[in-house]
Amino acid sequence: MPFVTSAGAKVHFVDSGGSGPAVVLGHAFFMDHEMFANQVAALAPQYRVIAIDARGHGLTEHDDGAYSFWDLARDAWSVVDHLGIDRVVVGGVGQGGFTALRMALLCPPRVDGLILVGCSAQAYSDVQRIGYRQVTDAWIGTGPLTVIAKMVAGLIIGGDRTDHQPWLAKWLSGDRERVAAAADCLINADDISDLIGDITCPALLVRGAFDPAFDHDAVDLLTKGLGGPAEFHTIEGAAHTPNLTHGCEIDQLMLRFLGRLGQ
Repeated sequence: MPFVTSAGAKVHFVDSGGSGPAVVLGHAFFMDHEMFANQVAALAPQYRVIAIDARGHGLTEHDDGAYSFWDLARDAWSVVDHLGIDRVVVGGVGQGGFTALRMALLCPPRVDGLILVGCSAQAYSDVQRIGYRQVTDAWIGTGPLTVIAKMVAGLIIGGDRTDHQPWLAKWLSGDRERVAAAADCLINADDISDLIGDITCPALLVRGAFDPAFDHDAVDLLTKGLGGPAEFHTIEGAAHTPNLTHGCEIDQLMLRFLGRLGQ
């Protein structure tokens, strides 16, 4: 399995390979690289798709220290550097989008485009922090996980039981305490609204119409705050992870966006 050592972490990733333009994707909270299986199938072999497991998720291992999304961005750049790739398109869903934004801020000349799904540049409000802390504390705690896992699946995945089942099986058989540090990272995400104007590459922004994490105004504000050309699309009927339930629509948007970058 492919791993890269980054400061305080052994980072796992999957790489579709090939010589096409590289697209680096980061997953949502509670998920892992497997949430991009449909996008890998749709984009490869025309594009080289690299999906990374964030700390606290998937097969990535890390020490006991606290970390931020800036650290996760450096982890992702460590993967890119390990693969010997100079320029990339970076993207992600939810927290993966937080990481992609910081990747673009850390190394602007190396980022050809951004793909952000269900994402914001703002810090969470006090009310949001309390809500997320209640959910993550319940997840990490000792009570039955099934109820909270089903609630999370309904909120972030949407769709139906068929869409939920693979993730419920993974969550219920895994180590529920692994997300503890990741929860701190998420809840304490810093506000980078005053920095994103420095990101001048083209950007594609997508939001599921029923995303409980970020409303239309939050994503619209991010779209307008970026310093380069940005387009914003809403996926009707989708929740926080539209690539899992509305894959064809997401794939088409991504392919059109990537195609324009190559012109």
